[in-house]
Order: sequence, then structure tokens, then C-alpha cells
Amino acid sequence: MMNTQIKFGINFRLTDYAYSEVDNFIECVGGIEPIELKDRYTVFLNNLLSRKIKRSTLVDVDVLKEFQSDLSNRANIDYENGHHDDDPEIMRGGKRFYVLANQLKSHIEKGI
Repeated sequence: MMNTQIKFGINFRLTDYAYSEVDNFIECVGGIEPIELKDRYTVFLNNLLSRKIKRSTLVDVDVLKEFQSDLSNRANIDYENGHHDDDPEIMRGGKRFYVLANQLKSHIEKGI
């Protein structure tokens, strides 16, 4: 079965915050089903941390949706809900993830 692919489509800067959070995404893949999606998502995240994913890199749409969901969830915790009002670095990272999650959602909708 072929998976639909589209370009990654966003500029993802690997700041300390982004690296730490993507590393956390990898730690939390256990609940993703089916297993082959979990495996492909884990490879994608590791490639992202290794700076192998560029804006023009083709990525499976289901993997991008998983990533968009993780970005959105992290943005919700670190930015939208104000859990880290006392930590400007986390707030900035959460705001960046909020922007990226929305860009990626729009990009996925256009690309399908």
C-alpha cells in the first residue's frame, strides 16, 4: 500500500525547546496505532532531530497529521493554557509550535 506524500512544507527551526519537545514526542509514541504508523513516525522524528527533514522533503500525510497533532497539543499546554507564564523560553517555544501547528494543518488540507 502506498502512502500519500506531500512536502513537509514548513520551516522547522531546531531550537533547544524544539529539540527537547520532539525528543519527548519520540518518548511518547507508544500509544500510536497501527504499529507501522508508530514506526514511520518515529523515523520521521529522528530524521527531524538529525536535520534531515527540509521544507521540500516528501513526508507521508498520516505522519504529518500525527506531527501536527503533537505540535498542537504541546502548544496548548505550553502557550495557550498559560501553564508556563513564569518561563518566557517555554512560552516562546509554545507560541512557535502554535504557529507551526496551524501552518501545518493548513498545508496538509491544501496538499490532500
